[in-house]
Amino acid sequence: MGIKLEEQAMLLTLDEALALARGGEQLNPVWLARVEHLGELGMKTYIAALGGALLAKASNPAVDVLTQDEGGGPNGYSLRRAAEFLTQQNDGRYHLGAQGRWPLNNRPFLGGPSRIDEFTKISSKARPSFEAFKDSLRQLNRLDRRQALEALAAFLRVRMAVQEAEQSASRDARSLSSDVALDDLVGIIDRFVRADPEGGRRAQALVAAVLDCAFEDVLLQPINSPHAGDVRVMREGEVAIAVEVKQLPTREAVASELAREAAGLGADLALLVVIADGQAPIERYRVQRDALRDDGTLLRVCEGVLELVSLVAVLTLTSVRDLEDKLPGALASRLQELEVAPDAQVEWRSLIEDRLQGNL
Repeated sequence: MGIKLEEQAMLLTLDEALALARGGEQLNPVWLARVEHLGELGMKTYIAALGGALLAKASNPAVDVLTQDEGGGPNGYSLRRAAEFLTQQNDGRYHLGAQGRWPLNNRPFLGGPSRIDEFTKISSKARPSFEAFKDSLRQLNRLDRRQALEALAAFLRVRMAVQEAEQSASRDARSLSSDVALDDLVGIIDRFVRADPEGGRRAQALVAAVLDCAFEDVLLQPINSPHAGDVRVMREGEVAIAVEVKQLPTREAVASELAREAAGLGADLALLVVIADGQAPIERYRVQRDALRDDGTLLRVCEGVLELVSLVAVLTLTSVRDLEDKLPGALASRLQELEVAPDAQVEWRSLIEDRLQGNL
């Protein structure tokens, strides 16, 4: 039952669409506008989902893109497979919206009906994006193979421009540097992170930024990712250190859970970072001993910005001067990556630039 998408067909279709997207010829203005509008609405899962549907239809015109799995009818197909294929083939050329390895691993797709036109559990916030997405699918179902290919090329052209703009903004963010002394910098960071956690985004971005100053390959997971390790230090493609970040008072059981999850990832090093007002001290020796005994995991716990910065610097021989140079820009870049509120990103840059002007 249903249609199984062939990987070779998707690869050839994607290559063909990328060539069209990069070319100078005019693409369908209606599809360009649709993709731009969906991006402006801001619900990133639907951007990735539309990309997957376009790829599927251009690869096999028989698919019914109003389905999300092969149980949706004789022409049902796996939308998840198509969206994940786009993710796997992406090397920074285009921005899929949901940037994780599993872009549809959340609601309404996760656990939803086989047919997208039967989805009912849509939040009021997501409703405009869902309706725009569903309307696009209805139009897509009417296209032949060539028309679907051109629609996919339109999607890629728009999302390539988004990626280019994101990369440019990230370069600008990383260029932020300072001559602010580290003790002042740590104080500025601590106040900024605690002022408005934004659901933990600020602390998670901070931890990734501090690790960026010491390691070459640091993976920052999307906020509220269901997968272990909010931040991961990678080594030769494998997880070397699994890091969990909390901005709410946290019990010792979280440390034990992190030790187990790190072991499940193949890592024997783990770091729990808690930056929260009202945090009761964690009995570190006990949780570290239990983690090593039960899971073979060496676990460290940090409770505060200064402790985090000090631990990473001392254990990796990262100098104070390197932190002063790199940390402001690294944090600016990670704030952008986690989509911390634009006003907060401006505030962070102003905090550093104003301090520099005050030091002149």
